[in-house]
Amino acid sequence: MDQNNNYWKARTTCFQGAFFLLFIVGIYFVHIPWNIERLGISELELGIGILIFGISNFLSNQLTGRLIVPLIGTTKSMAIGISIVSFCPFLLISAPNYELFLLSWVPFGAAVGVYVPSAQTQISLIESKTSKIITPIYQAFYSLGSLCGAIIAGVFIKNIPDPKITFSSVGCCLIISSIYILIFGLKSKFDLKTKIVKFKFPDRNILIFGFMMMVTFATFGIIIDWSPVWITKDLKAPIYAGGLVIIFFNLGEIIARLLSNKLISRFKEKIVGGYFSIIASIILASSIVIFDIYLIAFCAFIFGLGTANFLGIVLREGVKASQETLSVSVSNLMTIGFSGFIFGPALIGFSAEYFGLTFNMYMLCLIWFLNATLFIYVKNKLQTVI
Repeated sequence: MDQNNNYWKARTTCFQGAFFLLFIVGIYFVHIPWNIERLGISELELGIGILIFGISNFLSNQLTGRLIVPLIGTTKSMAIGISIVSFCPFLLISAPNYELFLLSWVPFGAAVGVYVPSAQTQISLIESKTSKIITPIYQAFYSLGSLCGAIIAGVFIKNIPDPKITFSSVGCCLIISSIYILIFGLKSKFDLKTKIVKFKFPDRNILIFGFMMMVTFATFGIIIDWSPVWITKDLKAPIYAGGLVIIFFNLGEIIARLLSNKLISRFKEKIVGGYFSIIASIILASSIVIFDIYLIAFCAFIFGLGTANFLGIVLREGVKASQETLSVSVSNLMTIGFSGFIFGPALIGFSAEYFGLTFNMYMLCLIWFLNATLFIYVKNKLQTVI
């Protein structure tokens, strides 16, 4: 009973870490239009920076699951990841030239690659020990952090003339978050016990579910990274309103993820992960045709509501279908998933420059529609085998 309580209490450190990670990311991405103008770079050049983030993250993911977590455990890995993230956005907005701007993405990607798989491994461990579904709720704190970051960013942009003040202050919050993880996180005796694992090619199920996550991460940036640029450039909104789509999208995600247990219990994974995403994609695409900023914001809320639990469901299904250890399973899924950050930003940046940001929004809807359809197909196949 005492052991279960320790696992159950430790989930709060994962929740607050997820919140602060996306909080600082949400603030930064609303500042992207300002940073693009400051450096005098194009959408494609921004995409190259995010591509570097993806490569760094890809390598860090594998290193974390196979070496860092087995050596020091998930709690210390989470604290290290958050503490490094704390100063990365400050580097991005302080870089005096494009070359240093690109270089600043390296520690950012590496730090996220340490924190995210460590925290998800701990969440999966807590789920296995307590028999509770908490992955979607844990992911709700990512959405909540992004939402709060996007809202606060608008306030900061209007009232704080120097972004360095903003990011140095918020960075201190993440340092406090890392200390909280060390003090109140899962103790070593309850942490994951596993050996260092050599690289082995992932099994077929990991590849399939990892591919769905990869597509999700590859297109996720269209909403989080590019929607502020799209709103201010194509829809002519003022810069402080650049986070509008992010705000409504995250609001929908939070509601859906907080209700995830009830939704999954009532409708099952296939409907919540698959059919909800298909319907949400159709609704968002329809609003883009009309090109009204308020309608798009509302439909972004519906899109967040419908797609919020897709990633969590796919991740849980992948872990259940894997024959590897928990840390390696999560690491492989996250590595394949985050590989979407390698090619996704470059493709999005290229298409934004040559076809326009509105084209990217249409592609977001189409790709999510197809990805959700694939999930339904795979889920049906697995049920048939069972």
